[in-house]
Parts: sequence; C-alpha cells; structure tokens
Amino acid sequence: MPTALEVRRVAQERREAAAKEVEEEKARQDKLRREKERRKKRKDKAKEQEKLDLLIKEQEDSKKLTWAEKIEREWFALEFAPEEVKGTRSIAIVALKQSGFAFQWVSEDLKEDEELIFLACANSFGEAMQWVDQEKYTDSEFMLKAAKAHIQSLKYMDLELSEEPDFIRTCMQEASWMALGYADKDLFANERLILDAVRIRGLALKYASKELHADKFICLEAVRQDWRAMQFVARSLLTDRELAEAAMKHTWHAFCCLPAVFRADRQFAHDAVAQAWEALKFCSAELKADRELAKAALSQSWKALEIMDPKFKSDREFAMMAVRQSPDALKIIDPQFLDDRELMLYVVGQDWRAFQMASVRLRDDDELLKLAMAQDPHALKFASERLRQEMEYIVPAMTAEWVAVDHAVTPLFPEWKHDGLNHQYWLSIAEGPPARKAVRRRPLKGSEFVFCKEAYPLAKTGESKKETSETVEVVTTTTTVVTKKVVS
Repeated sequence: MPTALEVRRVAQERREAAAKEVEEEKARQDKLRREKERRKKRKDKAKEQEKLDLLIKEQEDSKKLTWAEKIEREWFALEFAPEEVKGTRSIAIVALKQSGFAFQWVSEDLKEDEELIFLACANSFGEAMQWVDQEKYTDSEFMLKAAKAHIQSLKYMDLELSEEPDFIRTCMQEASWMALGYADKDLFANERLILDAVRIRGLALKYASKELHADKFICLEAVRQDWRAMQFVARSLLTDRELAEAAMKHTWHAFCCLPAVFRADRQFAHDAVAQAWEALKFCSAELKADRELAKAALSQSWKALEIMDPKFKSDREFAMMAVRQSPDALKIIDPQFLDDRELMLYVVGQDWRAFQMASVRLRDDDELLKLAMAQDPHALKFASERLRQEMEYIVPAMTAEWVAVDHAVTPLFPEWKHDGLNHQYWLSIAEGPPARKAVRRRPLKGSEFVFCKEAYPLAKTGESKKETSETVEVVTTTTTVVTKKVVS
C-alpha cells in the first residue's frame, strides 16, 4: 500500500506533467499563430506589389495608346483629347455609348447631329439636353424624339410646349405616361388629358388635381388599370364598393389597403383568402373566428394557424390539418395535442424529430420510439428513462450509429461506484484509466470523495517497510489530501 507521501508525490508529478503539457501546447499554438501572421503579411505585401506593378504597366501602356484607344478604355479621356479628335464622329459615338455626359466635350459641329444628341440623352438620363442649342427646346418634333430617347429630357422643353395638352398626350402615348409629370400644372385639371393618362397607366392619377381625385369615373378607370391607384383616390370614394371590387380583381394585396368596412365583408375576405392565406391577417376579428374562412386559409398553409382566432389551436380537426402539412405545426397547436397518441404517431411517422416534442407519457411509448428510431437512432435521446435502459433499444441504436450509446442510461461499467463525482480526475491519480491530455476538471470546493479500493485498486509499488492497514480513508478537498493509517 503506498504511503501518503508517495500518493502526494505521484499527484504532484501528474500535476506538473499536465501543466508542462499545457505550456507546451500554448507555445506550439503561439508559434503557429506567429507563423500564420508572417505568411499573411508576406501574402498581403505580394498583392500590393502586384497591384503596383500592374498600375505602372498600365501607365506605360497608356503612353503607347492612340487617342481612339484611350477613349475606348475611358470615355472621359475625350475631355483631354485634341480638337481634331473631338470632332471625329466615330470616336464621339464610342464615348457616348459609354456615357452621354461625354457630349459636353464633342465639337460644336457634332452637337448639331441629332443622332448623337439622342444617343447622349439615352445614356445620360436626359441630362445631355443642357448642352444642346436652346432653340431646339421649342421644337415639338425634336422634343418628342428626345422624350423617346429618355423621358427626363422633357424637363428642358419650352414652357409653351408644356402647356399644350396635345403634345403631352402624344408624349404619353409614344414615349411614357410619366410625360404628364413635366406638363404645366394647369393641365392637371384637364379631365380629358387625365382620363387618357390613367387609361395608359393608373398611377398617373397622382398628377390629377384634387377635384379629379373625387371623380368616380376617372378613379374607376385608374383602378381598373392599376389597383395601386387606390392610394390617390379621395376619401369620399374609398368606401365605394365598385372601386373596391375593381381593385380586388387585380390581386389580394388590394384587400390590405381597403377600409375596415370592406375587410369585415365576408365576400371580400373569402375572395382574398382564396388567393392567399396571408390575407386572413387583415380580416376583422369576427372573420378570423369564422370556421369556414379559417379552414380555407389553413388548407393552404399550416402557418395560418398563427393568425387566425386562438380558439382554433385547441380544435383537433385544425390540429390534424396543420400537422399533416408540417411537423413544425406542433409548436403552434395547443399543448394538449402533444399527448394525443394518434396525432403524434402520424407526425413522428413524417419526421422523427417530432418525438422530442411529445408529452412525457408518449415518450415512454414503445411503438412511438420504434417509429422514431427507424428513421434515426438518435431518437433514443428523447425517450423516457425507462426506455433508455432497455437493451432492446440500445443495441439497435448502437448498431446503426455507435455514438447513440451516449443516450443510454445503462452504464458501460456497472462495477464502478457512482457517487456523483468526477471520477476521471481521481482515477488518474490512483493509476486508473489514462488521464486526458487537456487540463483536468477538479471537483467543486468542499466536495468529498471516499475512495473504494475494491472498485478502483491502486497500483502496486515497492515498499521498504511492512505495513498493515486496518483502516484507509482519504478525505480530500481541491487542495489537500489527508490519510489516516495504522502502521505496525
């Protein structure tokens, strides 16, 4: 039997060895980190040098390029080109295709070329018009072509053209409905012009005067073309059923924007929910509690259970409809159904992960566990303590995946005395199983451990003295080992 000094010495040696291993590991990690940082710095430096070399090469190459090649690379090189280059039409076209703003640097002769003007307008959001001769601003045919190139070119048209309803109407028909936005404000009260505009695009109603916002005929034409025109309709017309029906024919999204009186209407709600279950969210509280409407939404998605009346979460029919679509519905339905064997058998058959959400009683059900383990052996983890002790389930789980034994309650070494302490630490001191290479976990301060020599025999060492031990009791804390011996 080893003496107390020998036990202390062995323990001290093990602590020193463990500390040494930890220090060596730290040193190795530091070395790897420094080496990684050095490699990264070398790599970054190489990248910077590569970029610098590339820049130098580009500068050297640019000296060898012609002006046509320079402008083909970068359109703004035209600004620094000689006058004969700026007057070359082919080079100007190359620059304008890249950006219409290059039009400001072409020669005065090329600024009279309409083809170049419209090309510049198309590639500059109409801003190239500021470098065009202002006399062209009064030419209706020229401005119409410019509007076709880009509608924003109209902001440079002459004031007289902006006051002509026929010109604005032609621009809307041939270019874009947004031409109305560049018209004179007096034309916003022109009923005929606004009616033509909303028939082209319903959102043109936003340019109409307040009086026309209350005109039912114009508003109805706008909503028929685009339901989003409802946002510009006067308040007095928002409760008009014909307008609401016209908006609903486009999409269920119009239902969200309708007044509360229509969102409480069963017909409107039914039409919207038939298109998308999300429309139920915008129904009135009374309609959310309507069984037929709720069932129509739930038939599309189990997530509808979250937005309908809470009473349906306790309805078994609704619960079955939801879980048939996805096992995730178990998170929403009433917890009482987690104890429903028929329902849980169906859900676990779809996805074994639903087994972990079953009630305590059903997690002790053999048939349910077999159904889950047939899909994944790790389902054993969520079974009751009784089932996790049965070798009938442990062996198949280990056969499918050996790490599933971690979920078993039956100990691998029944002869060990389980007193709730960390035996890995104490067994390593007593020459038991080899200690882990990482830092060992120590017991909590004040915890006691009574060593059982029958369960954990100490290693035999040579002794110079003959000792007879009558009682051996080791009482230890995290820092002290006290041994009581009777030596003869």
